[in-house]
Amino acid sequence: MAATTIKLSVETRERLRSFGGDTYEDTVIEALDALEANRFWAEAEAAAAWQSNLSEAKQQRRNDSVAEIDRAFDGIA
Repeated sequence: MAATTIKLSVETRERLRSFGGDTYEDTVIEALDALEANRFWAEAEAAAAWQSNLSEAKQQRRNDSVAEIDRAFDGIA
């Protein structure tokens, strides 16, 4: 794998070191994975909140649309 050098402050380097990963790359990958998961769930929660604030009629129309799409894909696999 190709490697690159990035400039970090001493403080940031020490923060990376404090997490105790086998390598800085392992620590950065773990941090990125956690950040991606955090953002995914934040977006999922925001979508759920948006949906729960829809009127009952709009929720029913949305559910009907989802069901129609599901039926279109039934048996495909």
